[in-house]
Amino acid sequence: MPSTEWRPSAKQAEFLAAPEDEVLFGGAAGGGKSDALIVDALGLQHNALLWDRYRALLIRQTTPQLRELIDRTRAMYPLVYPGAEYSEQAKEWRFPSGAKVIFGYAERDQDAHQYQGQEYQWIGIDELGHFHSPFVWDYLSSRLRSVNPDIPCYMRATCNPGPKWIRERWGFSPAGEASRRVIEVDGRKFTRRFIPSKIDDNAHLKDTGYKQRLMQLPAQERAALLEGRWDVVEIPGAIYGDQIRDAREANRIRSVPVQPETPLHTAWDLGVGDATAIWLWQRIGSEIHCVGYVEDSGEGLPYYIGRLKDFATQHRCTFGEHYAPPDIAVREFSSGMSRIETARQHGVSFHALPQSGLEDGIHAARMLFPRVYFAAEGCAAGIEALTHYRRDYNARLGEFKPTPVHDWSSHGADAFRYLALAAGQDSTEWKPMGKPKLAIV
Repeated sequence: MPSTEWRPSAKQAEFLAAPEDEVLFGGAAGGGKSDALIVDALGLQHNALLWDRYRALLIRQTTPQLRELIDRTRAMYPLVYPGAEYSEQAKEWRFPSGAKVIFGYAERDQDAHQYQGQEYQWIGIDELGHFHSPFVWDYLSSRLRSVNPDIPCYMRATCNPGPKWIRERWGFSPAGEASRRVIEVDGRKFTRRFIPSKIDDNAHLKDTGYKQRLMQLPAQERAALLEGRWDVVEIPGAIYGDQIRDAREANRIRSVPVQPETPLHTAWDLGVGDATAIWLWQRIGSEIHCVGYVEDSGEGLPYYIGRLKDFATQHRCTFGEHYAPPDIAVREFSSGMSRIETARQHGVSFHALPQSGLEDGIHAARMLFPRVYFAAEGCAAGIEALTHYRRDYNARLGEFKPTPVHDWSSHGADAFRYLALAAGQDSTEWKPMGKPKLAIV
């Protein structure tokens, strides 16, 4: 029979008893997340370890990171379930019935394919925030299967505040509040739940000084790790991380009103088969005021033009210049027209920006940042894109890759890069590039 020597905290007990299909546990640091995940893998609420075919898979991003989990299970599992034996070679715990808890890794998206053909009733990922896309999570969820009606299938994860896709999947607020959402797939309802946990929920860390050390962190890190906020998270490899942090500390992300008497410029990243992103900005003296941001996918030019016209009408302003990347002038095979010509048919005249290297554009954006004020509400999605725009980390080499990751954040970041190239750096001598007359008509 299982031992009862390990005692969960109230929050850990809430997580262990959760019946939802997908449960994310965490947010702030020190909430006892990993211990709860390790124990949950044992399926104690359904006596899963009595079934010889029970298989649980515990994942970390890299093999070295697994050692921390394995060492913790060496201390806990014999207490929770006497008779359990660990195999170092197989990296798995074996129980008297034949049930197993298996350790694995997925450093890259393609590593998830090593679990193809496997069958698990429980899958857990520790530190889900280390995964910058949902691919590994989505693929592993396809490995869940149970022929035992008494043993349900569960996906579980822990993490500190991290990538945007996690918050979107579980549907909780930037403040990291508890959430529960239901989705329906082919007539079957799936429930996703987020259970926040903070250091005060973990009695084991009381009087250890850990909370006081967290309180000494810089404001942004303190908000994430102590308060569990997701809108201030530090992104490893973030290209504009320092610039966004400086903008927040200097109060340049705030309410920024549109000035009706000042021309409204736009900078576009036009997607082909993916998202289109547009920054709307005004020059106020030497400052750049980003007053709006538009992003969507699967829509044609008339849709975006309509969004811009609605914005201008709402704020009683007129358009100035419209900028787009150099490839807007390339003729498409299907129509024989360039997109700049197509846009002109819909009433938009673009400046095609001159060719510029990616790193040159990133440098221009960084140089422009100190003069940029962002409308916190109107540019929220764009700010989040800039925050998450990053270089991937090569764990094998111990360094960041030179090329930025192309993901959901790329569109907003690319459009901002075009804004920086258009605005230039000399606020007193600035002149628009290309023809002087551009307008939405």
